[in-house]
Amino acid sequence: MRKINKDELKKTSAAFAEIFCDYTPYRLFFDEKRLAKGRELLFRCEVFCALDYTYVDENFEVIASVKRPGDKDRDFALLLADPRFMFEAMKLSDAHSRALLKEYVSFAQGFAGKYYNPETDCYIKNIGVASSARGKGLLRKAIDELCGDMPVYLETHTQENVALYKHLGFELLESAPFHGYTHYCMKRPALKKTD
Repeated sequence: MRKINKDELKKTSAAFAEIFCDYTPYRLFFDEKRLAKGRELLFRCEVFCALDYTYVDENFEVIASVKRPGDKDRDFALLLADPRFMFEAMKLSDAHSRALLKEYVSFAQGFAGKYYNPETDCYIKNIGVASSARGKGLLRKAIDELCGDMPVYLETHTQENVALYKHLGFELLESAPFHGYTHYCMKRPALKKTD
């Protein structure tokens, strides 16, 4: 996998949005009419902040924003300073959805603060495999390539993902309700090195 470059921000955001097109928690923030564009806008925000640690395979079938020790987030205020982005964001959201999104960010940061150690752990902010490429072990391969034997923290919101990540060696640390959905915190312990 390789790091994306700045010019691939929109392409990567669109690919993430397509991978997560059936992921229902995004319905919390956007009505049906604005859902597809809103999901892409959220990924544009997330990929902008994670630009220095977002990776793709050669065909954009696997995309991962994986923060490793030493990686830094880009300042979200730089994106907010772009009037085109702000205009688009205002068209796609209302005051309620913006407040709910702000509440969710704070909610999720509270869990990360309990379980994620930025000095030693990888933090999977987002990871996905295109529907046409699933079932080939690409998710495991990407996690192993990007995180090696380090501990890995992530959050998810569906029972299906919990089962998938448990199969990949993650343990469920905590779950909590958030406006009709369940927020799951999971971690894969450090892998034992083999000689």
